[in-house]
Amino acid sequence: MWRQHRYKILLSLILLLCGLLLALNTGAAKHSSEFDALDILGEGTTLLVACGWLGLIISSRPAGRVTEWLYYGSLLLVFSYFLDLLDEFIRYPEQFRLMSWLESLPAPVGMLVLTYGLVGWHREQRAINRQLRGRELFLRDHQLIDPLTQLYGADYLHAVLQREIELHLSQHRTLCLLVLDIDDFAGFNRHHGIAAGDTYLSRLSELLSSQLRHSDVICRYAGDRFVAVLPNTTPQQAQIMAQHLRQQITQLVSAGDAPQLTVAGMTVQQHSAQAALQQTDIAIKQAKAGSALKLRPEL
Repeated sequence: MWRQHRYKILLSLILLLCGLLLALNTGAAKHSSEFDALDILGEGTTLLVACGWLGLIISSRPAGRVTEWLYYGSLLLVFSYFLDLLDEFIRYPEQFRLMSWLESLPAPVGMLVLTYGLVGWHREQRAINRQLRGRELFLRDHQLIDPLTQLYGADYLHAVLQREIELHLSQHRTLCLLVLDIDDFAGFNRHHGIAAGDTYLSRLSELLSSQLRHSDVICRYAGDRFVAVLPNTTPQQAQIMAQHLRQQITQLVSAGDAPQLTVAGMTVQQHSAQAALQQTDIAIKQAKAGSALKLRPEL
């Protein structure tokens, strides 16, 4: 996850460095006799805790809107607590109020931003938990979960897609699929090893589960292909979701040694799951050829 957020790490370091330089240029160092050990301990501990929050977010969260709120909220807290700690070592001119404002204002703003991010995180977890509960209930009678990615496999995809096709045809609603294909995954495994490939698949499945809606069903259709069933979704909505996934996947594959991925969308017009899934091959081939710029009903 760190590689996805290297710009955030750089921004954090630059912001703290700017705060330090501003404090040194506007104030004078206090004598050691003026230090308050209790205040330094309390404010230092608060800063370390805020830095810990920031580190956990960067190390465990995929890139996305919720992560942005969590990151910037935590960064504002770290910046405010950092300046507050510097205040114990540096004395500022009484007429210079900027440092006082910078110490006080970012903290409440950061709390609000962080709270908003936590609400989004809670919603994500509720959606993921609903999927996990549904998988657990289904798994009691059907061994259809892929053991590596913990996603549904091809058999379940056929079953749920056939059910959704019949339901949507009877109610004249639109059903779409998103198809994600890992380019030359066999070559990646040969070059980096099976363990690296398994780790990559696990990270990819976590990203897909967190980015799709709770009503969507994401399955591992083949060793290097994933298919998401999007109920009650128009082609325009599916195209937006596909573009969003491409942006998130760009963060995942930003490392030079990671395989590239192709995302394609299609509107389901076939009357059987088997026929619809056969069309996913065409959708992926067109996407790789650069011709699948928009969803096409005839796919």
